[in-house]
Amino acid sequence: MIDLVLMSREAQRHILYNTKFKAFWKLFIILMMLETYAVWRSDCLFSIAVNTLCDVRNNYAINATTIHIPISISLPETWRHNCKGWLQDSRTDDTDLFIWEKDFYVQFISTFSGIIIFISTVHILMKLIQLFATKCEVSCELLLKAFSLGNMSVVFLLPALVWSSAGPAHAGLVHFALVFLYTLVVFYNVFTVVYERAAAATVSVMVVSHCAKYLTTFFSTPFLRGLVP
Repeated sequence: MIDLVLMSREAQRHILYNTKFKAFWKLFIILMMLETYAVWRSDCLFSIAVNTLCDVRNNYAINATTIHIPISISLPETWRHNCKGWLQDSRTDDTDLFIWEKDFYVQFISTFSGIIIFISTVHILMKLIQLFATKCEVSCELLLKAFSLGNMSVVFLLPALVWSSAGPAHAGLVHFALVFLYTLVVFYNVFTVVYERAAAATVSVMVVSHCAKYLTTFFSTPFLRGLVP
């Protein structure tokens, strides 16, 4: 376990190739629910980025953590329209619990869509690179095991989710940034073990895949909320 936390490739290879899939699909669902809850609570770097780019605090007068950007960023009109879909109903004691559950389930489906796009993008790009390299075929089971193992870094969001308080808006920003960077490194190591590609190729695939994941989540959340009355 310590070797996994320290991102030992030998430990990751042992886990991936010497454990059954049964434990991984349960881990996949648990981590996906945890990631969904972090986005739903706006306790992750992605939510803060959305709040900042959409200027949620100034445009919609709600309490949201944002990052001060010294330059003005103008989003396309279609993106600004999707910003409204990220607004959630005020969470007070008088709020119907069904509304809370509806928002969470919508966010769950949106997060799941982003994860599917992430996994698909990684596999497709790595397959394209495979045309110029020699490596045995990677099964879907191994790919899902690799994602679940890499996504375990989401667990480090738990302190912010459990002990978050009404402190300074930027109090948890450093924590979220460190978790995100750690996640990138873990995914890089895991997919290097699975696909055995060059460092530059793996890093490029990680960047493109994460962008595809977050763009999918950003656009699918307003779309799904529009479908559910």
